[in-house]
Amino acid sequence: MTLSSSQLNEAISVAHRLIANELASSFAKANYFYQVVTKAPLLKAGSGTKIQIPVQLATNKASGFFSGEYDTVPTNANQQITYAEFDWKFYMSNSTFNLKDFATGTGSAAVKDLIKTKIALAKQDAIRELSEALHTSSATDANSINSLKDAAGAAGTAYGGLSDTDLPEWLFERDTTTATINYANINNVFRVLMGRGQGVGDETGTYTPDLMLSNSYTLSRFLSSQQSQQQFSTEKSLKSGFSGCLFNGVDWVVDEYCTGSGDGVTADNELYILSTNTFRMFHKYGFSGSQSPMDTLNMRMPNQAAISSQTYLVMNLVAIARRYSAVFTALTS
Repeated sequence: MTLSSSQLNEAISVAHRLIANELASSFAKANYFYQVVTKAPLLKAGSGTKIQIPVQLATNKASGFFSGEYDTVPTNANQQITYAEFDWKFYMSNSTFNLKDFATGTGSAAVKDLIKTKIALAKQDAIRELSEALHTSSATDANSINSLKDAAGAAGTAYGGLSDTDLPEWLFERDTTTATINYANINNVFRVLMGRGQGVGDETGTYTPDLMLSNSYTLSRFLSSQQSQQQFSTEKSLKSGFSGCLFNGVDWVVDEYCTGSGDGVTADNELYILSTNTFRMFHKYGFSGSQSPMDTLNMRMPNQAAISSQTYLVMNLVAIARRYSAVFTALTS
């Protein structure tokens, strides 16, 4: 059975609608962290050729107590602000349908089902790539989005063109020695962040930790150590489709792409304790309904019996205040 012109247009419109709407949403479905940072107020429209964020370089020296009489008051100006600078990152997803796709099946419904299936598979590939990128250093692939590994880089490693040698506080809290996964060990770092972030923040809220990420092995080992005291995830995280537990009232969510062998021997399992309010997803195209000039939907490919649809994202993930988050890098068992 051949498709009529109206049926063909209907089938193509299905592809158009699904492709146009689904790529940006892949971020939200990739993992819970992406879901948080791709929503307002952490999702921010950007401009310019680079992403620049102000960073406090030094405290104000022109301040202090005095007697209220004829003391010499401090008025000397000092540089307090510098800038971290990040490149825009580019991601694309392509879906192609050939003549055989439209000739397969027994009517327009079958063709539409085939199109939906192919787009769903392409979306799954995008989710996998985006998930892997969050836990892969951009030093491995300079084109990749800035990852949590980049934000949690070791001392002496530049992030946004600045390192802790420029600014000692421009660094994640890092634990590279703790191996045993239990409440006491994790809380030693958690309490530091909780105390540090209270009373500090911006329009998004305070900088206290509000999300923990690890692979399922690390979470399982922690739950085994806390069998009589397990706390379950909040309703918000459960409704989002991601599972985990609570640690001191904070969601600990499984992200299977988080680094770790999970064999009980290798000291390489990572656990992130994050203040999500210290992250921003800057974007130009692909989010909030903004299509890039390169987006093409149902374009006929030269010399081939196929049409192609391409969708592009222009964005980057940035940690604007690194000292309010932490990472364990050597958890074992």
